[in-house]
Amino acid sequence: METEKQPLLSFAIPTYNFGKFIAETVKTIEDGAEMLASSQFEIVILDGGSKDNTDDVVHALAEQYENIRYIKQAERGGIDRDMSVVAEMARGKYIWLFSADDLLERGWDRCIVPLLDRGGDVFLVPAILCDIRMIPLRQNPIFRGCTGQEPIEFDINPGDDLLGAYLNRAASLEALFSYMSSVVVNANVWRALPAKPDYFGSCWAHCVRLMPLFFHKTKIIYLNRFLIKKRRGNDSFLSNGFVARIALAVDGWDKIISEFFIEASLRQVLYSILRKDMPILLFIYAKISAKKTCEIQRLNSMVRLLYLERSPSSTTRINYLFYRLTPASAVLNAMISPFLPVLIRIRHKVKSMFL
Repeated sequence: METEKQPLLSFAIPTYNFGKFIAETVKTIEDGAEMLASSQFEIVILDGGSKDNTDDVVHALAEQYENIRYIKQAERGGIDRDMSVVAEMARGKYIWLFSADDLLERGWDRCIVPLLDRGGDVFLVPAILCDIRMIPLRQNPIFRGCTGQEPIEFDINPGDDLLGAYLNRAASLEALFSYMSSVVVNANVWRALPAKPDYFGSCWAHCVRLMPLFFHKTKIIYLNRFLIKKRRGNDSFLSNGFVARIALAVDGWDKIISEFFIEASLRQVLYSILRKDMPILLFIYAKISAKKTCEIQRLNSMVRLLYLERSPSSTTRINYLFYRLTPASAVLNAMISPFLPVLIRIRHKVKSMFL
């Protein structure tokens, strides 16, 4: 009996109630492959007990595409636990952690497969940010100053200047694996690193699992091609409210930075990156739109942490003062809300000019 050949690549997709999105996601992967045969890659979908039509949608996809494996749990494990579980189910030499509502550009395999032959440990793929209807907002590079489309290799060795070689070029925390769909990892590397159950529920357990790579000999390859379309406006973590969603990022990354990065210079750069991902205007809008006193108190605490306590500067202190002087106002919120989509697009255009 012939032994089944190991796939080159596994897409590991955790999902919960994404029935109206996941078919498009899967089709862009399957129909977008131009050089890989279906036997050379697989899509492993772990359903955390969805209550919508995800089950029917994926079973229909599995009838159309033979390289789909679908596992449905009785209960939702949460994104961190489910990501860990579905990645362990992957059989490929490389694992692409992928969201159930993002899309891939056609010909994605022609771009990523040649990189896999370079022997990298982790591969980072940047995205085009889109609204919920997948109308593009802007390109979102993971590193600054990356002209052209040639891949960029980062060779990290113990004792090297990680700050100069890697973090100083980071445009966002995606350089530290914060955006799940951007991460393709060697399966042996992933499995050699222990899962982090103490981070389950934080939204960042996959990042923490990979964090030790920054302190060992590691090759990270940046694709420098925008293959992913990232759907925004569909954040399941907003179910507990906007302020709670902000706190996931601030609390989670404050804990990660404090736990893994001892050097003050590294912490300073990382908090600077965190402030770019969580700009003061985000906190100001959250304050204006907050409906509860406890939400405003939580925002005050987070802004104080990021802009006064963690690597403060004259700029961060001015931002903090600007935030404090802005009132929490239902009237101001009502004035701003109708223009919010336009303001968001303007912000993306401005940001794209500085990346």
